[in-house]
Amino acid sequence: MTTQTPTIPPAIHALHLLESVAPPLAAETAYSLWVRPGKRKPVHEAERYVMEHARRSTIRVRGRRVAVYRWGTGPRAVLLVHGWQSRASAFAPLVRELRGAGRTIVAFDAPAHGESSGLRTDVRDYAAIIAELGRQHDGFEAIVAHSFGTPGAALAIRGGVHAERLVTVNGAADFEYLLQSFARKLGLSGSSVLAVRRRTERRLFRGTTDIWTSLSATAALPVEVPWLVIHDDADTMIGLDQAHALVAAHPASTTLVVTHGLGHNRPLREDSVLDRISTFLTPDLHLQP
Repeated sequence: MTTQTPTIPPAIHALHLLESVAPPLAAETAYSLWVRPGKRKPVHEAERYVMEHARRSTIRVRGRRVAVYRWGTGPRAVLLVHGWQSRASAFAPLVRELRGAGRTIVAFDAPAHGESSGLRTDVRDYAAIIAELGRQHDGFEAIVAHSFGTPGAALAIRGGVHAERLVTVNGAADFEYLLQSFARKLGLSGSSVLAVRRRTERRLFRGTTDIWTSLSATAALPVEVPWLVIHDDADTMIGLDQAHALVAAHPASTTLVVTHGLGHNRPLREDSVLDRISTFLTPDLHLQP
């Protein structure tokens, strides 16, 4: 049996060459990759039936057209917030789980994702969309967020969006973590990481104080929202330490559930996870960790 040296994807290899011969161009290329989700994820065949039965509409938020999906007509609204390089359809199993019980289930494709317009997005887009949908539904019974949707949901709540409960699945806690994780994935040099960091501060969030703290999901919330933190110990995209960071930052309101061997996306399709979320959102029932 022979071992093989892992091959470096051509795009990353080219980026590494740029770092050595043209550092500013390498930094600009890395920054473009950092702010753009890239190729849009298609609707999986197993998700198609749920999506075909959604009531579709669009809203305009921060200059972009945003695709919105609704199921049910109940007075209590539950909002589903997808992650980076994903789309609303990733929640199809949870939609099936939560429909009924007097609920309206709401989801959206973030800018540069799914059927929404744009080539780039950031956490403020997520928060602004959540705020607009919260205004339409007079707040939410709950917000359920996956991955990058977590800081977006937390930012919206800090901005005044009412949510009776919050569920995050494999959620990113720290904005700084996202940058460092991106840098590790590309194998960026320290100087390139610093350049991307500075471009992010100057171009994307000019005028926002200490973005690496203020835009993180660990920042203080104005009210204690009962928060179910679900995280898988085999998630190689968002490490389990991010779940512990959320709990440490919000000890009075969080309940941590650690799943095993499911990775980053599978928890959204796992029956045991769907059951825990449903139970947490059901009045008068208390989820045991």
